Amino acid sequence: METWKKIRLGDACKTNTESYSTKEKWGFVNYLDTGNITNNTIDSIQFINLKNMKLPSRAKRKVRTDSIIYSTVRPNQRHFGIIKSQPENFLVSTGFAVIDVDTNILNADFLYYLLTQNTFVDNLHAVAEQTASAYPAIKPSDIENLEIEIPDLATQRKIACILSSLDRKIVKNTEINKNLAA
Repeated sequence: METWKKIRLGDACKTNTESYSTKEKWGFVNYLDTGNITNNTIDSIQFINLKNMKLPSRAKRKVRTDSIIYSTVRPNQRHFGIIKSQPENFLVSTGFAVIDVDTNILNADFLYYLLTQNTFVDNLHAVAEQTASAYPAIKPSDIENLEIEIPDLATQRKIACILSSLDRKIVKNTEINKNLAA
């Protein structure tokens, strides 16, 4: 029988660990704003040539492979994803909480699927609506303070593998439907 254990998310991951500094003197940036990703589908990445364009003030967060990006504004709009590949000099908005898992405890794909379930999204949105700001927003600590139940790592990987194969099939079927409609 499988045993699942309860953990506090902040004990198994870190949020917003790396930020860009102008001292790094990049010549260009590929930038993802919160509105340009929905349900792990990126609409566009903005190319910013720093020789003749100003970097948006929110273009600060660095990500790595398997970083989960989760919009802290209006979670119900589902502006989140998991980074599987990225262009050079890639930054995301400070409007995202960038979540990096401790791989000894959590599988990033498993956590991504867990955090994007309607139950979690609805709970985080309810927390966001309680804020005193002009719009519903959560803090990275709201994510870190979530308590979740997890199985062992091998089971997490199996669950994530099944769900990601279903996602790939959905994408493929959507492409087929678009081609048929055309």
